[in-house]
Amino acid sequence: MTSDLRLLHWPEEDRASFTQFTAVMTDVQARIQAISGEASGVPVPRPPRVPTPRECAAMILRHRRHVRAMAGPDGDLFGDPAWEIVLAVYVAQHLQEDAAILDAAGLPGDGVAGTRWIDLLIARDWIERYEDGRLSATAKCRAILEAYFQRL
Repeated sequence: MTSDLRLLHWPEEDRASFTQFTAVMTDVQARIQAISGEASGVPVPRPPRVPTPRECAAMILRHRRHVRAMAGPDGDLFGDPAWEIVLAVYVAQHLQEDAAILDAAGLPGDGVAGTRWIDLLIARDWIERYEDGRLSATAKCRAILEAYFQRL
C-alpha cells in the first residue's frame, strides 16, 4: 500500500515521463500483437509452412533434373525414368501429352524408352491415358505419392 501512496507524491515531471512511457509501451504492445497475431502480445515463432505433396514432387523432379544436367553426358546414369515420369504426371496441373510429360521428366520426347515406360506405368495402373491421348495420374498413384510425401 505504501508504494501506491508514493505515486500520489511524484513530482509532475516524473508523472509526465511515466505517462509518456506507458503510452509508448502500449504502442509497442499493440505493434507486437499486430505482428504476432497473439492476444497476449508475445510473438510466438510459427513453424515453417509444410509444402504440399505436389510441391514436394516438383522439388524432387527439379532436383533430379539438375543432377542429370550437372553430370553432362553421363546424366543417363542418374536417371530413373519411371520415377521421373510418375513425378511429372503428378506435378502436371492438367492432362498432358506424352511429349510434354517426357520433357518435364527430363527425358527425350522422341525416344523409345520413354514411351515404353509410359506403357508400363499405364499397364501397372500408375498413370492413365484418356481418349484424346493425354495422361493423368491414377488414384493409386496419387495416394501412394501423397503418403510418401507426407513422410518426408
